[in-house]
Amino acid sequence: MRIPKIGWVRITEPLRFSGKILGARVTRRADQGFIAIQVAVSQLDYHRPRTENGQKGADVGVKTFVTLSTGEKIDGPKALRKALRRIKMRQRAIGRKLEAAKGQIGLPQNAPIPQGTHLPVSHNRAKATLRVGNSHLRVANIRQDFLHKTSNRLCRENQTIGIETLAIEGMLKNHHLAQAIADQGFGQFFTILQYQADRYGTQLITADRSSSKLCSTPGCGYLNKDLTLKDREWTCPSCEITHDRDINVATATALPVATHSATDATGFGDPALGRESDFDGKVTPVRDEARPAG
Repeated sequence: MRIPKIGWVRITEPLRFSGKILGARVTRRADQGFIAIQVAVSQLDYHRPRTENGQKGADVGVKTFVTLSTGEKIDGPKALRKALRRIKMRQRAIGRKLEAAKGQIGLPQNAPIPQGTHLPVSHNRAKATLRVGNSHLRVANIRQDFLHKTSNRLCRENQTIGIETLAIEGMLKNHHLAQAIADQGFGQFFTILQYQADRYGTQLITADRSSSKLCSTPGCGYLNKDLTLKDREWTCPSCEITHDRDINVATATALPVATHSATDATGFGDPALGRESDFDGKVTPVRDEARPAG
């Protein structure tokens, strides 16, 4: 591939899609270079057929990444937590190289670096910085791989998914959970899930956030306003059934699925999504309706 001002660069894999090339974006992460090529493809190449036509509710959380209304729990990789010890060790190595560089220009240890002062960069310091970058790149790759595979599976196996979106910015203000929340990558998951749903013709239904405190027993619907974050199990005072918090939320999130048509438009945050009054309460198997005829 020929890149302006650089010239011809060998790429490690052939172009995956045939079509008109619209543009390209070159990025560098750690010691690796990437190029994202935008290609105009046909609708037949873009859309994918589903393997199943289920209807499920999904609840995302910190302890278990996603819990389905079937009771299945999918744990996230927690890549940052597992790599944090190694990252801290490599960051301390950079700190030692910085102190050595300050000594070369006569600054005492632990002294602030005056504004406009440029410290000499040794080869060892550059290599230590690169190691930290590679560690963060590995964490990001593990997280991205998990998010793509999980969202792809949910959309490939279901024609309708009910999910409760989260106030991620507000959750990150909790300093006790901020790192764990960021490690899960909820924001990326919702974005990826939406475009995967578009490719597979899967409808996404946004459930009300009060569903986390709603009893999922059919015909009950009791709202437990006293439910706190630490309560992992609770007993409904109305129907006297004990619920696992995550499974209950996923099941309560799935309740709107049975009252929506699976042929509606897909989208997050649409106040009119699935709230029409003429629904018959049935989910019609639509299978591969996203693929154009022929």
